[in-house]
Amino acid sequence: MITKENYILENLRKTHCYRCGGSLERAEIVPISNETSLAWVAHAVCPKCKAESMVTITPTGNGIVPVQSDLKGTEFKKFVGIKSVSYDEVLDLHLALKKEHIWNLLQKNEKKSAKPRKA
Repeated sequence: MITKENYILENLRKTHCYRCGGSLERAEIVPISNETSLAWVAHAVCPKCKAESMVTITPTGNGIVPVQSDLKGTEFKKFVGIKSVSYDEVLDLHLALKKEHIWNLLQKNEKKSAKPRKA
Protein backbone atom coordinates (compact mmCIF):
# COMPACT_ATOMS: atom_id res chain seq x y z
CA MET A 1 0.00 0.00 0.00
CA ILE A 2 1.26 3.45 -0.91
CA THR A 3 1.37 5.89 1.99
CA LYS A 4 0.61 9.57 1.57
CA GLU A 5 4.28 10.43 2.30
CA ASN A 6 5.50 8.02 -0.40
CA TYR A 7 2.96 9.41 -2.87
CA ILE A 8 4.13 12.98 -2.21
CA LEU A 9 7.81 12.00 -2.41
CA GLU A 10 7.24 10.17 -5.70
CA ASN A 11 5.48 13.20 -7.14
CA LEU A 12 8.21 15.55 -5.91
CA ARG A 13 10.73 13.40 -7.84
CA LYS A 14 8.67 14.09 -10.97
CA THR A 15 8.38 17.82 -10.24
CA HIS A 16 11.23 20.02 -11.44
CA CYS A 17 12.43 23.47 -10.45
CA TYR A 18 11.18 26.20 -12.78
CA ARG A 19 14.60 27.91 -12.71
CA CYS A 20 17.28 25.18 -12.92
CA GLY A 21 15.24 22.11 -13.89
CA GLY A 22 16.47 20.07 -10.92
CA SER A 23 14.26 17.57 -9.11
CA LEU A 24 12.43 18.84 -6.03
CA GLU A 25 12.72 15.44 -4.35
CA ARG A 26 15.14 16.81 -1.73
CA ALA A 27 13.64 20.31 -1.61
CA GLU A 28 13.01 22.12 1.64
CA ILE A 29 9.23 21.72 1.94
CA VAL A 30 6.69 23.53 4.12
CA PRO A 31 3.16 22.11 3.72
CA ILE A 32 0.67 24.95 3.19
CA SER A 33 -2.69 23.26 2.71
CA ASN A 34 -4.54 21.17 5.20
CA GLU A 35 -4.57 17.51 4.39
CA THR A 36 -7.22 16.81 1.79
CA SER A 37 -7.69 14.03 -0.69
CA LEU A 38 -8.01 16.50 -3.58
CA ALA A 39 -4.74 18.42 -3.42
CA TRP A 40 -1.56 18.94 -1.44
CA VAL A 41 0.03 22.42 -1.59
CA ALA A 42 3.47 23.28 -0.25
CA HIS A 43 6.15 25.93 -0.39
CA ALA A 44 9.34 24.42 -1.83
CA VAL A 45 12.92 25.66 -1.94
CA CYS A 46 15.03 24.03 -4.66
CA PRO A 47 18.05 22.23 -3.16
CA LYS A 48 20.26 23.29 -6.11
CA CYS A 49 19.49 26.93 -6.91
CA LYS A 50 17.33 27.94 -3.89
CA ALA A 51 14.47 29.14 -6.13
CA GLU A 52 11.17 29.25 -4.23
CA SER A 53 7.95 27.77 -5.61
CA MET A 54 4.46 26.77 -4.65
CA VAL A 55 3.96 23.09 -5.48
CA THR A 56 0.58 21.48 -5.98
CA ILE A 57 0.18 17.71 -6.11
CA THR A 58 -3.20 16.28 -7.15
CA PRO A 59 -4.36 12.88 -8.34
CA THR A 60 -4.52 14.31 -11.88
CA GLY A 61 -1.01 15.81 -11.90
CA ASN A 62 1.50 18.20 -10.40
CA GLY A 63 1.93 21.92 -10.76
CA ILE A 64 4.57 24.44 -9.83
CA VAL A 65 4.36 28.23 -9.63
CA PRO A 66 7.34 30.51 -8.98
CA VAL A 67 7.09 32.55 -5.78
CA GLN A 68 7.89 36.24 -6.16
CA SER A 69 7.80 37.21 -2.49
CA ASP A 70 10.03 37.73 0.48
CA LEU A 71 7.76 35.51 2.61
CA LYS A 72 9.16 32.19 3.81
CA GLY A 73 7.19 28.94 3.76
CA THR A 74 6.16 29.19 7.41
CA GLU A 75 4.91 32.72 6.78
CA PHE A 76 2.79 31.58 3.82
CA LYS A 77 1.25 28.92 6.04
CA LYS A 78 0.47 31.53 8.70
CA PHE A 79 -1.70 33.54 6.28
CA VAL A 80 -3.62 30.63 4.71
CA GLY A 81 -7.20 30.61 5.93
CA ILE A 82 -6.90 33.94 7.70
CA LYS A 83 -9.98 36.15 7.73
CA SER A 84 -9.96 38.63 4.87
CA VAL A 85 -9.99 42.37 5.45
CA SER A 86 -13.45 43.88 5.09
CA TYR A 87 -14.30 47.00 3.11
CA ASP A 88 -15.24 48.74 6.35
CA GLU A 89 -11.82 47.99 7.84
CA VAL A 90 -10.10 49.42 4.73
CA LEU A 91 -12.30 52.53 4.93
CA ASP A 92 -11.56 52.91 8.67
CA LEU A 93 -7.83 52.75 7.95
CA HIS A 94 -8.17 55.26 5.11
CA LEU A 95 -10.00 57.70 7.39
CA ALA A 96 -7.46 57.21 10.19
CA LEU A 97 -4.60 57.91 7.76
CA LYS A 98 -6.29 61.14 6.67
CA LYS A 99 -6.18 62.32 10.30
CA GLU A 100 -2.80 61.01 11.38
CA HIS A 101 0.51 59.83 9.90
CA ILE A 102 0.97 56.05 9.71
CA TRP A 103 4.05 56.14 11.96
CA ASN A 104 2.05 57.75 14.77
CA LEU A 105 -0.67 55.10 14.43
CA LEU A 106 1.91 52.32 14.52
CA GLN A 107 3.57 53.80 17.61
CA LYS A 108 0.20 54.02 19.39
CA ASN A 109 -0.50 50.39 18.51
CA GLU A 110 2.96 49.37 19.72
CA LYS A 111 2.49 51.17 23.05
CA LYS A 112 -0.91 49.48 23.51
CA SER A 113 0.53 46.01 22.95
CA ALA A 114 3.55 46.74 25.20
CA LYS A 115 1.44 47.55 28.28
CA PRO A 116 1.61 44.79 30.90
CA ARG A 117 -1.61 42.94 31.48
CA LYS A 118 -3.24 43.04 34.88
CA ALA A 119 -3.19 39.72 36.70
